[in-house]
Amino acid sequence: SMMKRLYRGILFVCMACLVFASCEPIGNGGSEGINVADVASNPVYMMEVNPVNGELYIGLAGSKYVYSGKVYRYDNAGSLIDDFDVLCNPSRAAFLEHVTDSVKDNPDVFILCEGLWLQNNAEVSAYNSNSKLCIDDYYYRQNGQYLGDTGQDILYHKGYLYVSVSGSSYVAKLDLQGREVARCAISAEEGQPRYLAAEGDYIYVTLYSGRIAKMKASDLSVEAYAPVGKNPEDVVVYKDMLLVANSGWGNDSTLTVIDIETFTPQKAIIVEQNPQQLVVSGDSVYLVAYGKDYNKTIQSVDVVRGTARTITHATHVVAYRDKLYMCNSATDYTTNKTINTFFTYDVATATLNNTSFLNCE
Repeated sequence: SMMKRLYRGILFVCMACLVFASCEPIGNGGSEGINVADVASNPVYMMEVNPVNGELYIGLAGSKYVYSGKVYRYDNAGSLIDDFDVLCNPSRAAFLEHVTDSVKDNPDVFILCEGLWLQNNAEVSAYNSNSKLCIDDYYYRQNGQYLGDTGQDILYHKGYLYVSVSGSSYVAKLDLQGREVARCAISAEEGQPRYLAAEGDYIYVTLYSGRIAKMKASDLSVEAYAPVGKNPEDVVVYKDMLLVANSGWGNDSTLTVIDIETFTPQKAIIVEQNPQQLVVSGDSVYLVAYGKDYNKTIQSVDVVRGTARTITHATHVVAYRDKLYMCNSATDYTTNKTINTFFTYDVATATLNNTSFLNCE
């Protein structure tokens, strides 16, 4: 109706002035087109970067997207390319290493949709960056069921996708058509599977038992376990090491360093309380720690010296080349209003740039 369009226009102007200075709605994706105010005023649930070309994918959740999700795609210069619908709570993404002629007609971006707790509706949505087509129920179409309860992580490694489903307690291997080809059930004693990393012929998964499992990528059989801290979350490969963030459900503040070749812990680094996410940029390591008061601290970690220093506060961080792209998604739950701010950090010069990296055209 005319009144609804007028209301949306007024809301857009208010939010754009607050967050993006004088932006206009742009683009042709989705049913209503790309709307910058949508990104400005809805909780950011996911921010990922394609390591091949630096394109950014921002996933929205919140009251507007309870049973569905929206993902916005930007180029490396911050210009909007497309938006597309996915299923509930887009949380992580996996990207093919390159797009060749043989896969141009197939999906090359895979979005893990976490789903709603205890609803068993976690799913993989598959997106073709060339045709801009998205299949939101990619896994369901091939396997006749959803992934299960709470999709936790997804990664691409050597021609396959690997997914951890924490609530349903398993890790799955999928081919690029979405067919499940292997599964490893995680026992109650080992706790929920959390995040994934890959190196060579192995997949590594953190477990809430306080251990990390080393699985053969071929069939997901477990070859070994290594002890880490309490309730480990993210894990990344850094040089010849694995780095594991130990959250302790808010009570741990350590980063475990594991030698990949021997698969043994080498040391623990004290970081901000409740570390969650890890990001590697060249020789540098960064983490997002929720903190005691949930203030979402970004720290730079010196793995050799075993130290960490705070550089800013943000809820999401990704790295491309020598730059960190960060988002601070702040929701006032008394009013249920969200304000998102986007900014960058130059790794080489260790300087923050508070200018938004999302352009308005």
